[in-house]
Amino acid sequence: MCGGPFFGYIVQRLGVRKALFICYGSTMLSGALLFFSNDLSTVLLSRIPCIFMHGQQGHQTLLSALTEPGQERTNAFGRMGLTFGLGFIITPIFSIIATKLLSESAPIIVSAALCVLPFLVLEFCLDRRSYEEHESEIGEENNSNMSITNVIRILNRPGVLNVMFKKNAPIVPMLLIFSIMQLYLIEEFNADAQTGQLIQMMTGVCIMCSNGFGVIWMRKMFSEQTLLFIGMIFFTLTFTLFFFFYRLWMIVIIMPFVSFGMSLVATVADSLLTALVAENEQGLVLGVATSFNSFVRTFAPTISGFVLETFGFSSFALIGSLSTALGHVAILMFPLRENLLRKAKTN
Repeated sequence: MCGGPFFGYIVQRLGVRKALFICYGSTMLSGALLFFSNDLSTVLLSRIPCIFMHGQQGHQTLLSALTEPGQERTNAFGRMGLTFGLGFIITPIFSIIATKLLSESAPIIVSAALCVLPFLVLEFCLDRRSYEEHESEIGEENNSNMSITNVIRILNRPGVLNVMFKKNAPIVPMLLIFSIMQLYLIEEFNADAQTGQLIQMMTGVCIMCSNGFGVIWMRKMFSEQTLLFIGMIFFTLTFTLFFFFYRLWMIVIIMPFVSFGMSLVATVADSLLTALVAENEQGLVLGVATSFNSFVRTFAPTISGFVLETFGFSSFALIGSLSTALGHVAILMFPLRENLLRKAKTN
């Protein structure tokens, strides 16, 4: 929650390349410390490097430096989402193999060792000249300090709060559902660990298809603001289906709508946010957006547990429907002015 804006500040001060190296190193360090932990204090110590573990934010900033605002950037964010969905499929496979061959804690150290791969890719497979101009501009133009004032200044940029509200109107209630979904599946349908893994892999396939193909294909036909509206429609259908979620097999019908809604709204909104601010502020605005979602995830289990116990699961469908309806109203009543979007990286 605190790391998002702080990581954005690191991107501003040091450049995206060094920030990503810090991200990879922190992930590796956190995994190694967790592997060798033997009590609560050492487990808590292993969580400290997590403040720099913002891979999605860092790579979105890198893609922002490599692409033009609009279709090119949205497509790039969509392809990154494809790899995110692929992780839902590969991660359980790696975990099972590592556990069978080594030990139950082996997946932790294997994940830490895998952090070497992005180090090598960034160092040897990506031409530094393609984004080093972006880093030099950051060093020359940025003299601001990390502060609440700086964050508020970014949020007050025309259109930023507009996009953030539209993004979070459907996503926040969805995060509330995600926080208790596993518990609800176990209590209501007696789902076991194998069922949970199958649902996770199915979710990964849906995210891969929606991000890697759906977003890119639809961006060729529709503008970003239209895609945001279409994503809202998918969320509306999702929350409507949750009203009738009384059989476990219905998750197969619901998850494609969830994945496509999340892919469209999150990908397009993040692309729009980077187009609304200066290049040296893209990491920070993505950090603020990430930290808000982290804030919701922090308190979601407590809030969702209370709501589930007091009002039942269908109340989440009602909350989501009402919140998404507000998002629809915002899109129709307060459209984002096209003149606010930066048409080229040099603007």
